Amino acid sequence: MKVGFLGTGNMGGAVIRSLAGAEDVTIYGLNRTRSRLDALARETGLIPCDTVQELAAQSDVVVLAVKPQQVHSIWPELTPVLTREKCLISVAAGLTLQTLKEKTGGACPVIRAMPNTPALIGEGVTAVCFDDEDLSERQKEFGQKLFGYSGDVHVLPEDQFDVFTAVIGSGPAFIFYLIETFIESAVELGLHRDASSRMVKKLFRGAALMAEQSGEHVSILKEMSIAPAGTTIAALAHFDRTAVRGNIMDGIRKAYARSIELG
Repeated sequence: MKVGFLGTGNMGGAVIRSLAGAEDVTIYGLNRTRSRLDALARETGLIPCDTVQELAAQSDVVVLAVKPQQVHSIWPELTPVLTREKCLISVAAGLTLQTLKEKTGGACPVIRAMPNTPALIGEGVTAVCFDDEDLSERQKEFGQKLFGYSGDVHVLPEDQFDVFTAVIGSGPAFIFYLIETFIESAVELGLHRDASSRMVKKLFRGAALMAEQSGEHVSILKEMSIAPAGTTIAALAHFDRTAVRGNIMDGIRKAYARSIELG
């Protein structure tokens, strides 16, 4: 299968790197910054292209991996080269199947996908949508296989994509925000920054593995760390009184609303 990536930045680059060892995939790439494209070509063996038309003509599958705000300039060059035998996979946040089909004139089947940034280390979570009735079984299978190299893949209906985007797509930034906050709190209270950083990262890693591997609900795991009148309950009671949980939920709802707006 020949796969062309329109955009080889953080997300496109992550998927490309995960595919680099696949024997049955030939990778093409196009990026506005040629030096970045050439560096990725040396690293992964992808074949650089000079134009959208060249990349699309060479590819069985075209992966649209540019920012949603940039995609509008691509349609005039891309659409005339698409055929029924090709497949377009969009990882641009918010672009609906209806929009993708309209912009391409229904020239080819379309898959929506939403990876998150831990795909960079093979620990990603990707949602794929196969709601387009024009998709063949082979194209669906390849869509799952393509993102399976970089982590877990979940098939979701399109009406759940904005929720997935808000929670899982944006989620790594929220987790990094919390990690940063924990590190800064420890530094404020007297720990050296290097030691704080190492310990907090291990804290989040250990807690995540415990949540994944334990058969207990996360609420039970939380209770395991709470002693009456102890330090943990003092902090958790403060979080509840100041609506920390509600603020996080409101923030995710903001991300959800923005995903809908981008569509």
